[in-house]
Amino acid sequence: MIGWRMHLGAIFPTPVPGRVVREFYEVVPEGVDITMSTLTIRELSPEELERALERIEAAAEQLARFEVDQIYFLGVPPLAIKGPGYDREVIARIEKASGLPASTDFTGVVEAFRRLALKRLVMVTPFEDEMNRLIKKLLEAEGFDVVHMKGLQIRRNVDIRKLPVPVEYTFAREVFRESPVEPDGIYIPCGGWGSVHNIRRLEHDLGKPVVTWFQAMIWATLQRMGIREPLRGFGRLLESP
Repeated sequence: MIGWRMHLGAIFPTPVPGRVVREFYEVVPEGVDITMSTLTIRELSPEELERALERIEAAAEQLARFEVDQIYFLGVPPLAIKGPGYDREVIARIEKASGLPASTDFTGVVEAFRRLALKRLVMVTPFEDEMNRLIKKLLEAEGFDVVHMKGLQIRRNVDIRKLPVPVEYTFAREVFRESPVEPDGIYIPCGGWGSVHNIRRLEHDLGKPVVTWFQAMIWATLQRMGIREPLRGFGRLLESP
């Protein structure tokens, strides 16, 4: 039986890497399944992101036909180009189109920061500086302080996917150590690089909580369904729901 504890519908910004699906089932408890739709974003340009946002309702309606329990919108850049508060507008659009409860990548990450009592953040991304500045504005509007941030200056999603898995770990460690202010935690957006297994490594080596889009999605959606099972080995957020 599909998703007898939770059947998650996820709207991804790009076609979904196989690693993401594999790691999802490595992390989630038994009885949790996922069905995905995509907005087919090719690069992080304003024009491409705007076109993708026009397809939200169609993606939500498609997932509703698969009888998912809730819908989660992935990707911070499409929200960042529209400014603070746009995640709430996207949630309203998805809920209206699907008749289902919804949330977004950014919304889940903010909830995770608050759950872990994180205020001062180091942000590590594969993005260009302008995108990082837009994401920083979203975070500041929610009351968080980005004390240091750096990106790899990549625009095309296909180039982000070509990054070896260890790059996420080594770059995050480098940026963390450069921070002029000691942060409360580390934020790593973007599903095109890295691995959920880097979370535990970074938390162990740097001594700070790490929040990524991936484990925030799992944590936030399990919380919504009332599934409180601790998930070991993937960072503090999932270990004590």
